[in-house]
Amino acid sequence: MPEEAWDTMDLSVNLAPGRPEGLALGNPVMIASGTFGYDGYGRGFAAEAPLASLGAVLPKTFTRHARTGNPEPRWFPLSFREALEVGETTLLNSVGLTNPGIETAMADLAPRWADSEVNFVMSMAGDSAEQWEEMASFTRGVIGFSAIELNLSCPNVDDGAMFSHHPLLTEAAISGVRRQTDLPIWAKLSPNVPDITEIACAAVESGADALTISNTVPAMHVDVETGRAVLGTGYGGLSGPALRPIAVALVHKAAQAVDVPIIGVGGIMTGRHAAEFLMAGATAVQVGSANLADLNAPFRILTELEELLTRWEVNTVDQIIGTARWDEPGALPG
Repeated sequence: MPEEAWDTMDLSVNLAPGRPEGLALGNPVMIASGTFGYDGYGRGFAAEAPLASLGAVLPKTFTRHARTGNPEPRWFPLSFREALEVGETTLLNSVGLTNPGIETAMADLAPRWADSEVNFVMSMAGDSAEQWEEMASFTRGVIGFSAIELNLSCPNVDDGAMFSHHPLLTEAAISGVRRQTDLPIWAKLSPNVPDITEIACAAVESGADALTISNTVPAMHVDVETGRAVLGTGYGGLSGPALRPIAVALVHKAAQAVDVPIIGVGGIMTGRHAAEFLMAGATAVQVGSANLADLNAPFRILTELEELLTRWEVNTVDQIIGTARWDEPGALPG
């Protein structure tokens, strides 16, 4: 590829094209909520880490009140880094949304984000439609984040049903937040549904500007020597490489049904994995479990993606979004 073409490569993406002001990101690679450092809020990243070079960073999900999280063990294997080094692809977690609560976040963390060059996106989760709206009201007039991601894989306190499992619950949560904010809303959906397109359409119709697909898959692992589940809660969420093909398929299905940007997440460990999501129909990607093994992962993945686009002589990310197909062998860059 000629040097001048590299100089003109445009990695920017718009994650709220339906809004007058849009939401421009410099590139499509983000840090997923819950994996921003060892505590979810940046611990472990060096002060000089080039976080501003990423499209966005999502700190850990906030709830209405502070939570201490689930009982230990919360991770299996305990070291994702060591697991990936030996080829393990089954990564489980059951952290339980440990966080200081949204009021503390708005008072203490948001001002720090506002003073940073990093593009932060806030993640939040509610227990009821009313609580979703109440939480969104705390963000009014607060600066420091450019969008709000709604973690809809949380149970509704009234009947225990997951918001992201039912169109009406999805609509209720998003509609309430939409009434309280003009910021772009990203709806993070669960993979554990019969038809992702039904939930995706409900999310868009109720005000979501983009969809994040997908959250973890419910999973369990038993230590046969002890007869005990390896996680303190028994069940957990499957993430990492084993989740990737599931998430890619869900992204592709949703992309056929809605006309808003989709953010792909699930098992992205390399630039090729990021490109796979983009070809399936995602406009951007979030890196999650890879961060827990290597804090340099999102920067490496961005570099690898740039190198792929260079080799393919592609000047913009848009040129590969949604290009995956199976009716014409050899139709994709190789």
